[in-house]
Amino acid sequence: MKDIYSHIETHVDESIAQLFEMVRQPSISAQKRGFDKAPGLMKQILERNGFKAEIVPVPNDGLPSVYGFMPAAQNPDAAPTLLFYCHYDVQPVDPLDLWDTDPFEPTRVGDRLYGRGMSDDKGNIGARLAAIRAFVDERGAVPCNIKMFCEGEEESGSVNLPGLIAERGDDFRADACIWEGGGRNLNNDPFMYLGLKGVLGVGLSVRMLSGDAHSSYAAILPSAAWRLLRAIETIKDEDERIHIDGFYDDIVEPSAEAVAAVEALPDDAPEWLETFGVTSFVKGLDGEDLRKQLIFQPTANIAGLDSGYQDEGMKTVLPAVASAKMDFRLVPEQRPHDIYDKLRAHLDSHGFSDVEVELIAAVNPYRTDLDSPWVQLVAETAEEIYGRKPVMTPNMAGTGPMFDFGNTLGMPIATSGIDHPSHRIHAPNENITVEDFLLGAKHAALIIDRFASDWG
Repeated sequence: MKDIYSHIETHVDESIAQLFEMVRQPSISAQKRGFDKAPGLMKQILERNGFKAEIVPVPNDGLPSVYGFMPAAQNPDAAPTLLFYCHYDVQPVDPLDLWDTDPFEPTRVGDRLYGRGMSDDKGNIGARLAAIRAFVDERGAVPCNIKMFCEGEEESGSVNLPGLIAERGDDFRADACIWEGGGRNLNNDPFMYLGLKGVLGVGLSVRMLSGDAHSSYAAILPSAAWRLLRAIETIKDEDERIHIDGFYDDIVEPSAEAVAAVEALPDDAPEWLETFGVTSFVKGLDGEDLRKQLIFQPTANIAGLDSGYQDEGMKTVLPAVASAKMDFRLVPEQRPHDIYDKLRAHLDSHGFSDVEVELIAAVNPYRTDLDSPWVQLVAETAEEIYGRKPVMTPNMAGTGPMFDFGNTLGMPIATSGIDHPSHRIHAPNENITVEDFLLGAKHAALIIDRFASDWG
């Protein structure tokens, strides 16, 4: 692999220039910003690196995915196929005034590269392409079949992905998959996650009056704000227990191996306390119990509340309407549509049939077994690249459409990437280091090589 690693190192400036080209093009899926050009640019970049690529329309006129295929050097019909899942859409940049640089004018400051999407997820795309290009230039082709699936709606909930998988899933099927993410943790150990929580996102709203009224009428008129607050209060108690009937019924307890993996994770609690400016966690949790709560437990979160006047000064008004956004993080084998139905039934049974519930996002949870041969292959190659055994968690606390590939298409999934907690993903001043980029590219290259020789 010396020739491949050397190519990655000596061509790093070219790889960074290509990454900057991707970051320079806005692709904010939540705002549908930049998608007149972003899919075409992604297709061009895949083709430039040797892929046969296409822009893939998704159902409901959603934002397209971009898909590329590159055959193995020898006997591609018999060679194993590796899928790299990526997404080229990014988060909104707000608040813009907290950025030190233009989020869409990528900037290098020393060893750090700044810009929206620099880490999540265009940096991972760039590192994987650097590895693939090294094989093409040094050896004439890649040693296994490679598919690149670059989604355009991951940051806005992958709402159209299940429909696309139903239509064209066989085209994207592979023997194994490397997901976005992975990299190093705060201790600079290689870090892998093997699953993601699911999510149900809903909008709640209630109207009590035909229009806003003077607040003096609060003595005799009903309040939409109080009505919604009382409805939401029935969902979860102060001990974090969710009171939707049947909410916990389908949860599968984690395996002993999964529990042991979480118990062995490093203690990030002091960093979290400092980062979030708190002195303690909910229910006084700490240590292993804190990590188990984060990884294995579902949530019911109020993401936003809105009613009446919120601008400067005072306006004495009785709002006619109140609304809220909630998200429920789900664990195996909970299903978002089932929880949606149970939420509706819960509100009705508690006398809140007037509270409307809109389904906004629905993603299933997924987790690859820790004893999967694919997980072991990725872990062993990580140790070779980073010089340390990787830290593995059964699933992250966040969400992504891993279920659609791991369960629906039936492939084992592990992670390898360029991430680090200092990269400020989703926040102002998102960045990566050149070192993390190179390590991620080399790990991707070794995975390709080992997969081609050992898989099956």
